[in-house]
Amino acid sequence: MGVLAAMRTILPLALASGINLYLTVLVVGLSLRFNWVTNAPPGLAILASGPILLAAGVLYAIEFIADKVPLVDTLWDFIHTIIRPAGAILIASSALGAADPAVVGAAANLVGVNPRVQLAGAVIACAVALLSHSSKAGTRTAVNASGGGVTLVGVGLSLLEDLFVALMAFLALRYPLAANIVAGVIIVVLIVVLPQVLRWAWFTLRSTLAWIKGLVRPIRESEPPPPAAAQLLQGAPVRLSLNCQAQGHGAIRGRSGYLILSDGALIFVYKRWFRWREWRLPLNKIGRVELRRRLLLRVLDIGFSAGPASESVHFVASADRAPLIERAAALLAPRG
Repeated sequence: MGVLAAMRTILPLALASGINLYLTVLVVGLSLRFNWVTNAPPGLAILASGPILLAAGVLYAIEFIADKVPLVDTLWDFIHTIIRPAGAILIASSALGAADPAVVGAAANLVGVNPRVQLAGAVIACAVALLSHSSKAGTRTAVNASGGGVTLVGVGLSLLEDLFVALMAFLALRYPLAANIVAGVIIVVLIVVLPQVLRWAWFTLRSTLAWIKGLVRPIRESEPPPPAAAQLLQGAPVRLSLNCQAQGHGAIRGRSGYLILSDGALIFVYKRWFRWREWRLPLNKIGRVELRRRLLLRVLDIGFSAGPASESVHFVASADRAPLIERAAALLAPRG
């Protein structure tokens, strides 16, 4: 098999590996072991060996369960931030390792392919796997912090991811052109949404560290916003202020900032394009307030009227800020 033919498998396999490395290895290995495909890169034959298939099967079984438990899935993704891209690099290197010795000079005869080509394939695989992994991890964090039915939605997403990975890994070997077209479209979409997804991934890491800190020293006093953001309040008295992240509503979706409770409005100040901005909700528009407790997070769910329609917005705070967001929920609760 030529180098170009081997390169065609790298993009879809890297995309799949970033989502579920062990299932990717399992599908590729089984496809080669049982001759479901005949035109795969020879270097991938190592994935069909018994020990690798056994290890991949056991690890996939563990991931199948872990990936469907809220917060456990987030921790699992965090652990695999390095493992999945590294696995994609190894798969790409294997695919190119026995591509075509005829294309290289004598200096490259140890690897069977021009080292620069192999390095390029490894870099591409690492970048694509890191992109898909970050998107998966950030999306799952957002789901865990969202409304009701979290467990059901998370299980559904996990099953869809498994199905996608299995199909993508098989298509990469059997129909590489179709797999590359699908992978290319998905990569473009992921690049567009990546900034918001990465904000949630970073928020997950901070929330984990904050949960540990909150076990010893929770934050009980208001956290005043920076002076530049405070100017947006125009002198309005502040009853409570805390650092959090918004979700589920318009321009503030996925933004980090400060939730501020004043006498007449709920204000969220956040930074966008190096400028502080505000989102304001009059208190008399609030019709529903619900506080949901998670291991790493506290989610303040607010329903409000917007003209004839009803809308909702979520504010997510790390667990060490539980006293603050619980006080905000009590202050905002409609008096009936």
